[in-house]
Order: sequence, then C-alpha cells, then structure tokens
Amino acid sequence: MRHGTSNARGLSLVEVTIMLLVLMLLTGVLAPSIMDYVRDAQWVKVKEDCEAIGVSVARLARDVGPCLKFDGTAPCTKANRVDILYSDGPDVTSADLAGDAVWDFHGGGATATDLNWDRDDSRGDSMEHQFVDNGTGPMYPTPSDLGSYGTSGPAFGLGWRGAYLSPPIGPDPWGHRYLVNSVFLAVAADAAGAGTSSLRVPYVPPASGWSHDTFCISAGPNGRYETAFAGNAFGGVYRRGDDFIYVISGDTR
Repeated sequence: MRHGTSNARGLSLVEVTIMLLVLMLLTGVLAPSIMDYVRDAQWVKVKEDCEAIGVSVARLARDVGPCLKFDGTAPCTKANRVDILYSDGPDVTSADLAGDAVWDFHGGGATATDLNWDRDDSRGDSMEHQFVDNGTGPMYPTPSDLGSYGTSGPAFGLGWRGAYLSPPIGPDPWGHRYLVNSVFLAVAADAAGAGTSSLRVPYVPPASGWSHDTFCISAGPNGRYETAFAGNAFGGVYRRGDDFIYVISGDTR
C-alpha cells in the first residue's frame, strides 16, 4: 500500500525574514498615526471632563451658595471654606508644580493659609464628597430640609440637589488629579474685611467674591501644574505649559 506524500512545506528563512520586514515597515508607517489618534482622544477626554466638572461646580454653587464648605451645616468661615476641589488621583506635591504655578497665592489675610495647587489635601475636598456623597460628606441641607421656609432659590438656600456628576470622578488621562480653585467662588464672611485689592471690582460691601477666575485644570501629559493658582495680575488666567484650562466663572469672562 502506497502512502501519499504531502506537497506542503514550511516557510523558508528568507520568506520569514521578508514577512518580518514588511510587518516592521507597516508598524513604522502606522505608529505615528496611531499615537496621534491616542493623543487626540486624550485631549478630547480632558476637555469633556473639565466641562462636566465646571457645570457641576456651577450647579452646586447655585444650589448651596458660592461658598463651598467642609461642613455644609456651619457658617462660611476661612476654616470651613473648601478652597480646592480635587478628583481621584495622587496627592499634588510641590514637586508637581512648575512655571508660574510655583508662586503661592497670598490672599492678604483673606485665606486660611497661602494657597496653591499642592494644598489640595490640606485645604481641599474631593469632588466626590461635594458632588455625590453629601450624606457622608459636607451634609449640605437639601430642599426638603429647607421647605418650612416656604421659599426657594439661591437667596433662600435652595439646597443640595445632587448627585451633580456620576462617580467615580477619576483622574485625567495621564493619571493626575483634576483641580478647581474653588476659593474664588466666594469670600468667607470673616475674610471680607481684608481689603479691596483682591475682591471683585467694583467693590460693594459685603464682598461678593474675588477678581480671580475659578477654573478646572489638568496638568497635561507632563504631569506638572504650570498655570498660576490665582491666574494673572488682572484676575484672569494665562494657560502655561501643556496644562488644560476650563474657566468656570470669573470677572474676566
């Protein structure tokens, strides 16, 4: 009985080499396009995230008042005022600051301490606390708590109406915290007499806020916060380095 023989054979070393060269060539041609696509997708995500955070800050401030608090049931004081909001991600340290951001903001006595992005843990509160976890966070009164007043609207303390953003509120695409300089939404009651140079212009007592923009910031691909915490000398904000900035409120907008 004869057994048939197969005509199949393996690839020769030359053929394998040619295939690998073709694959390497295609990879070299396509890689820049793929990386451009990834970078574009990262910047789109940052823009969408900061816009969502900005809308959440504006809605929260509309409902509970411009002074965000650690304890929502207590008065707005320097010690009780949330000066920075932060997302998930590693704590910001002084080593993460560069460029204009290395200079602290000196509030002329109107802040609990000198402020900068690296005060996120000491003078900040998590976005999840403020936007989502009111019951285990600041405990702002809700509309039902205030219903006995028979009124509604910001002037009467409309109350916390969250959640304002869906959790988890993660870091930016490069793994760093989103931050908001929420101190500039309002001046604490016991800080209103600190002088007029840092307050809204024209100054009409009692002080209604600062002449500085409140904005969301991402440190960008290099992971360094380079934009000044309080913006420029006119209260606006100059974006520095590869930071992403989204202005939420301020006299310059």
